[in-house]
Amino acid sequence: MIASLARLVGALLGLTLVAAIGGGAWLGYQAFYAKDLAMQRKEAELAEQRALVARLEEDNRAKQQRIERLETAMRLLKIDHRVAYIDVLDQQRQPGGDDVRTTVRYVEVDDDGNELAPPRELTVDGDVLYVDYWVIKFDDELVEQGDPLRGASICLLRRLFGEHQQPSEGFAVDAEGTRPVVYGRGEASEFQRELWENFWEYATNPATAQAAGVRAAHGEAPYTKLVPGQRYKIELRASGGLSIEPEDDRQRQP
Repeated sequence: MIASLARLVGALLGLTLVAAIGGGAWLGYQAFYAKDLAMQRKEAELAEQRALVARLEEDNRAKQQRIERLETAMRLLKIDHRVAYIDVLDQQRQPGGDDVRTTVRYVEVDDDGNELAPPRELTVDGDVLYVDYWVIKFDDELVEQGDPLRGASICLLRRLFGEHQQPSEGFAVDAEGTRPVVYGRGEASEFQRELWENFWEYATNPATAQAAGVRAAHGEAPYTKLVPGQRYKIELRASGGLSIEPEDDRQRQP
């Protein structure tokens, strides 16, 4: 009887130990599984937050692009023309020949006559000055509809050069791929850089031009004879091209 009881007690102790070990294992498994599940939930939440941040950043980029396009449109609508002055400072005939060299001062101004940038002096070969500029003309429908970005032609002053010079030797006005000072200071927006940088693509690629609503893109270079002491007004209108007119003393800006 005593031996049987001893075996029974031993068996019960064994079962209790097994149950304790099993219960501990189960509790450990439950704790691990719960922790793993919590980590999975956190990772899922982080992934969702990252996706949300990515969407917000994309939305911000899209909004910024729209803002830049609207700002550019407002600038282009306000700038119907560009005005610059050429003052003939000196004109000298070169020794031993008929060649003439002319020194002029160039300055671009706003509608109130305020200088947009410091005046620049240059000397050209000859007494005839060429003004080289680019113009982009958009489809008539866009112009008639008053498209905010393409409702008027866009003009860029490229360079000034004399009659005895190659155009490539000319004096640069608006650097290629940059925003002319009349359209604002500082770094150009992405849309504006694209507008200025793609000029020759519009001029030489009909498919690109058509997709952008460009009717024509080409260069022009009107010219005038320079008289010592004279001031000339250069006016570049978005709708009418470039004109060069002499001014008398009564017309001169202060």
